[in-house]
Amino acid sequence: MLKDGDKIFDTGQIILKNVYKVSQEQNEILEGQSEKRVENARKEALTKIRERYNQRLKEIQNGGKQPPTTE
Repeated sequence: MLKDGDKIFDTGQIILKNVYKVSQEQNEILEGQSEKRVENARKEALTKIRERYNQRLKEIQNGGKQPPTTE
């Protein structure tokens, strides 16, 4: 029986995802790996932003003319 305040949500979708219990130690390891991935992505993004920023500065210094790209 449902108690007052209990809610049932009908999404109309079938959930086909496996759920596994993870120990505290495994959880800490997974969180550490996740943090490393985020940090690496952040470093890559900052590098690309700096490259675009420096390229834009060069364009501005050259009077708006784009230097030839080497891609």
